[in-house]
Amino acid sequence: MIRRHFFIAIALLVLSAASFVFIGTNLALTGQAKAAQDGTPAAPTPTPHPATAEEFAAAYAEWSASAHADTFDNGKGANTTCARCKSPTNWDIDAPSADLALDCASCKRVPGEPRPDLEGGIPIEQEAWRNISCEICHEPAGETVMTSVAYWNNVTQSYEEVDSAQELCAHCHEGRHGFEVIEEQSESSVHNNWECTRCHGPHGAPATCEECHNLLEGEAYQDHLRHQHVNCTACHDAGKLTISLDTDPDSNFFGTFVPIRYAHTLTSWPSHDLQKEVDCTRCHHRPSVQFPAVANQTSCDASGCHENGAVLHWCPIFKRDPPPGGATASQHDSAAPASEAEAKSP
Repeated sequence: MIRRHFFIAIALLVLSAASFVFIGTNLALTGQAKAAQDGTPAAPTPTPHPATAEEFAAAYAEWSASAHADTFDNGKGANTTCARCKSPTNWDIDAPSADLALDCASCKRVPGEPRPDLEGGIPIEQEAWRNISCEICHEPAGETVMTSVAYWNNVTQSYEEVDSAQELCAHCHEGRHGFEVIEEQSESSVHNNWECTRCHGPHGAPATCEECHNLLEGEAYQDHLRHQHVNCTACHDAGKLTISLDTDPDSNFFGTFVPIRYAHTLTSWPSHDLQKEVDCTRCHHRPSVQFPAVANQTSCDASGCHENGAVLHWCPIFKRDPPPGGATASQHDSAAPASEAEAKSP
């Protein structure tokens, strides 16, 4: 206990000074991403060592501006269960609510009513909340920490070896509560088996597609210009997530069309299951006369059927499935209604 308190004091002292730029076997991340695009060689993998003051300072600057530095959760009567991922050293593994927190039925509620509290937990005040601090992912080394990565297991009170940054991130960013980042990544046809830190900063710096992809070059540049308020993953998602306009002023995606999924609640979710191909009908065509299109305007005028850019129930440019009763696909296509009024006719 004394040793732990001593380490906490030292850690707080060091954190006030700064941080380091590294993440085990994935240090030169910008270089790796660039190498993936233009073939330039990535920086060599550094040998693990105690972080220097300069390394520590640079990493702390990145971490302190990230979501990992501010994970406080009021919870619902037991934020020590949320701490499993949000502040592992605060996680109360013996709390009666620990198992309840993993049972979706525990939070079911009458529509419109508050989410029920989980019983048996002791809330942690924000002043005592540790966030996802350096020692969760890096073993202490005197008054600093190692540049290699490891995962602090609060159950065993020891560090677990990890073979990669992805394995480290997977301890929290997996399917629990709907946060299926690792699962999506494993399905991606364009970023399959990439390390998380190939796009994301090793200490939490946000990733943008433009860091590797020039949206104003290539055959799709005009489409990119027409979709400046659309998140890249809304068009390139391969997981068939629902696309929605984010109307929450407090959201990072406010005013943007973005995929959504259930992760605690329906939330904007940039997909990690990506593909190069794009299906325009996903947003620009009504699934039926009972449901609106995701986007009610289009710049497509190839068929002459979108008067003033209006999205209709059907567009003759796109093939229709052959109807029952013997009519051929070509007969059915030629008879495709060119207006919403005709689309509603039997």
